[in-house]
Amino acid sequence: MKSRILNLLGKTKNKIYARKCIIKEVTDNELVKEFLENNHLQGFVGSRIKIGLFYNDELISLMTFGSERKSMGSKSEEGIYEMLRFCNKLNTTVIGGADKLFKYFIKNLNPKEIISYSDRSWSQGDLYKTLGFEFVGKTQPNYHYIINGIRNYRFNYRKDILVKQGYDKMKTEHEIMLERKIYRIYDSGSLKFKYVI
Repeated sequence: MKSRILNLLGKTKNKIYARKCIIKEVTDNELVKEFLENNHLQGFVGSRIKIGLFYNDELISLMTFGSERKSMGSKSEEGIYEMLRFCNKLNTTVIGGADKLFKYFIKNLNPKEIISYSDRSWSQGDLYKTLGFEFVGKTQPNYHYIINGIRNYRFNYRKDILVKQGYDKMKTEHEIMLERKIYRIYDSGSLKFKYVI
C-alpha cells in the first residue's frame, strides 16, 4: 500500500524505461505467483497468458490475461479475454511498461475483445483510459473474508464448497462463516472497462 501511495504521489524512487527492458511470455508459474503475491494488492490469480518485462534479468512488470471469470458473472467466449492483473515491482515505476505489455498481447494473441476491472477503492481507471479502453459501468461492492489476518477471495468460500466440507446445507454461506467467526470486509465495487479490436 505504501508503494501504491508513493506512486500516486509521483514519489517512486526507482524509475525504469520500458524501452530498456526485455519483453517475454513468462512460463514459470512459481515466479508469477511470487511476483503477484509480493507486488499486487489482490495477490495471485491463475491465468493462461503472462507477459513480463525484465530489466537486468529481473522481472519488474507483469500483465496477465485469461478467459472471463465466472465469479465476475461472465461466460468465456473465443477471442474474448480478461486482463486479470497488472503490476510493477514494489517501489518501481516502469515508464511505458503497461503500454508495451498491452501492445505485445494484442499483436501476438489476436484478441477480439478485452475486459478488465479497476478497484474503486484505489483507482478511477486512468490506466485503462490511457490504454484505450472504454468505460462500461460500475459493479456492486464485493466482499472478501479475513482469515488469520489475510484477505481471502469469497469465491473460495461458496456455499457448495462449504457444504462439501461438512457444513450445514440448510444454512447460508454467510451464516456458516459467521458461526466460524470469519467476517466479511467490503470494498467499493469496481469499474468495468472494455477494449474492442
